[in-house]
Amino acid sequence: MHPTSWRLLLATGAIGFAVGFLGARFWDLWTGSPPAVPWAAPLMLFVLAVGFVVAAWTLRPRIQRREGYRPLDPFVAARTAVLALAGSRTGAAVAGVYLGYAGFLLLDLVNDYRRRMVIIALAAAAAGLAMAAAALWLERICRVKGDDDEPGGQASAPA
Repeated sequence: MHPTSWRLLLATGAIGFAVGFLGARFWDLWTGSPPAVPWAAPLMLFVLAVGFVVAAWTLRPRIQRREGYRPLDPFVAARTAVLALAGSRTGAAVAGVYLGYAGFLLLDLVNDYRRRMVIIALAAAAAGLAMAAAALWLERICRVKGDDDEPGGQASAPA
């Protein structure tokens, strides 16, 4: 398993931006108003980001096999690494979608509803970026050193 690259996350965010922008445009043309974004969206993304941070914080000493901490089962570490991979990609995609939606709304701020949706969409995009960053940190923590994967001795993550 290879670590997540910044290029992949940027490409995922760019595709999400296009989907968010075009999706909001088509929705607006079809219904006459942009879709509503509840405050629950950025709130839940932020809760997920906090969950990734807590997981990284609590698993780090166990993965590093520090004294006084029970070692982490390799299968749990591998599952956690896969969860972190999914979280970083999802966070980038969601941030891109909400940035695209906000970009569409910024083209025509004619009323308070649109201004409120821009604020909520930007908050959701920021929470998506926080989720991606926290998941990347968790993925980095789940990397272990070993001779199995690469000749240099640095394994990318548990398999």
